[in-house]
Amino acid sequence: MRNRKLVVGLAATFIGLTVVLAVAGLVVHPILVFVAVPFGLAAYLLWLHASGRLADRVRTRRTSSGRTRGRRSAGDGRAREYERTRASARRNREAAFDGARGTAGGRGGTRSGGAGTHAGARTDRASAAADPAPTRREAAETLGVDPEADQETVRAAYRERAKTLHPDADGGDEAAFKELTRAYDRLRE
Repeated sequence: MRNRKLVVGLAATFIGLTVVLAVAGLVVHPILVFVAVPFGLAAYLLWLHASGRLADRVRTRRTSSGRTRGRRSAGDGRAREYERTRASARRNREAAFDGARGTAGGRGGTRSGGAGTHAGARTDRASAAADPAPTRREAAETLGVDPEADQETVRAAYRERAKTLHPDADGGDEAAFKELTRAYDRLRE
């Protein structure tokens, strides 16, 4: 969901309208209670959408009704792919949250043994210790920038290269992405 704040704001507005109409229905005229019902339903659906439960309900209904006599429907593969992507995103959020708290060792924890930015990027402390940090010159060569480049240039170069090397991208390379991330971390020091 891209505009969660907007959806939550709309849900709150519809809840407010529902309350106002329900109270007005009790005080002014009973027909306003019936007018409040669609606003209440709209508020409920917006809340479901903002919490992510609406998509989960639609997906479970689609996958449970898509199977007939032991065969899988065409939509079942999409549902599994969606679940796999959603699980990967959840792991990435948890790893980023752990990294921000410092429990995974800083920026994603790729060098200190914590959770990485990719589901398969978990490393142990022994392999992280065996892989020394690159020098500033090596890091600059990896990113394709001058060793004395400013932070904005380093960041822009990292983002450009990360788009193509990220393991989730088409043709992505996990090892090259890790090397790129180590180089970026070195130049940010």
